[in-house]
Amino acid sequence: MAPGSTVSTDGPLALHFQDITRVAGETLQGRVDLNVQLAQEDNLEHLRIKFRGTIHTKITTSNGQNTIDHHQTVTLFHTKRPLWDQGTTYPAPGSHILSCPFEFKLPDALPPSFHCEAHHRRATVGYSLEVVGERAGFFRPNRRIRRAISIVPAATQSQLLVKESLRQGWNGKWNTQELRRVITIPDLPSFPIATPIPFSFYVETDTKPMHDSDGALVDKHGKPLFPAPPAISSDVLFHLLRSVDLRVRQRTRRVEDSYALFGSLGDPRCVAAVRQETNAPEWIPDPGHKDEKGRGFWRRSVKFESTVSIPYAPTFRTETVEWQYQLKFVLPFPGIGNDMRILLPIRLDPGSACPPPPIGAAGSSSTTYADVLPAGPPPPMLDLPPAYWAGDHHDWDTDDKKSE
Repeated sequence: MAPGSTVSTDGPLALHFQDITRVAGETLQGRVDLNVQLAQEDNLEHLRIKFRGTIHTKITTSNGQNTIDHHQTVTLFHTKRPLWDQGTTYPAPGSHILSCPFEFKLPDALPPSFHCEAHHRRATVGYSLEVVGERAGFFRPNRRIRRAISIVPAATQSQLLVKESLRQGWNGKWNTQELRRVITIPDLPSFPIATPIPFSFYVETDTKPMHDSDGALVDKHGKPLFPAPPAISSDVLFHLLRSVDLRVRQRTRRVEDSYALFGSLGDPRCVAAVRQETNAPEWIPDPGHKDEKGRGFWRRSVKFESTVSIPYAPTFRTETVEWQYQLKFVLPFPGIGNDMRILLPIRLDPGSACPPPPIGAAGSSSTTYADVLPAGPPPPMLDLPPAYWAGDHHDWDTDDKKSE
C-alpha cells in the first residue's frame, strides 16, 4: 500500500496504523478493530499480528535457454503476537466493535528500507506488519491485511549536530575540488539525508586563441564562442549516482542507478532559487604568441550557489547488500566527447533520532499512538520506488494455515 493511508480493511478487520517513516528503536503502536458480529459470520477464530524485517537478494543466471533464480534471505526480526481468540473478549454493550491495540519495539540496529532492481538482479531491505484473521475450515482463506513500513536507522548525537549546523547555515570549513571548475561543499565526512546541503559550482572556460581584431564573443551565427559557460543553472545536469553490490551466497552482482536531484542546480523550475554570479569576459593575451601582437583568448566564468536535499536511504552495508553514492555534475558542450563530467563521492547518514515511547505505551496515558502522533514532524519519507510499497519482495508468509 502506498504511503499516506491510515486505515486498511479486510472483512471484519480494520487496521489503524500511521504511514510515516519510522526510526530503528522506535516503539510502534496501532490497533486492529474487529467487528465481532461479522467475525462470527466469517468463522474467524483467532486474530494475530506479525512484524517482519528481512534482506532479500535475488540473482538469475542462464544456461542456454534455461534460467535459474538464486535467492538468499537474511531475517532481521520476525515476531508474532496474539490479539484475540474467539470467546475470550467481547465488545462493550451496544457495540459490535472490539478494539485490539498492539505495540512493538523495533530493534535498535537496523539498515534502512531499500529496494533496487535491474535485469536478473534485485535486492530489498523490507519491513512490514501483517494482520492475520484465522478462519475455520480448510477452504476458507485467512483474512489478511499487509502493510509495508519505511524505516531509517537512528541518528547519533554527532549526526544530529551536523544536521542542525546545516539547517542553521554552515559556518564551518569548506572542501574545495577544482580543475578549471570548482565545487565547494561543507568539509564533512558525511551528510544527513533530507537536509539542505549548501554548495557552490564554479566553471571557467577559455576560447581558442584568436586575434583581438577577431575577438568578438559570438561566432558568425551569433552564438557564444565555444566553449561557452552555462548561461543559467538549468544548463548544468545534476544527478545522484547509486552503486549497489548484492550477493546471493558466492554470486555477486552490481546495480547502478542515476537519479535527478530536484529543487537545485539543473532543475529548470528552480532557476530563480539558485544564486548566479556571471563574471565579465576577460581578454587574456596568449603567451605562446609573443611575436604576434594582439593574439589571445577570452576567459569567461560563472558561479552558482544552491542547496541540495537527498531523500534516499543512508549509505549502508549488510551481509548481502551494500550501497554508496556519488554526486554527478555534467556540463554539456557541443560535439562528441566534449561534455565536462565531475564525480564527487558522498556518504549519507541518518538524520532523525529515535523518538521516545509514544503516548499510550506502558506507564503513560491510555491514548494510543494511532490517535496522536509524537511531538514534532515525523522524519521525511524515503524516496522508495512503488515496488517496495507493493510488497512483492517482502517475504510474506504463505496462506498455508499450518504456518500461521
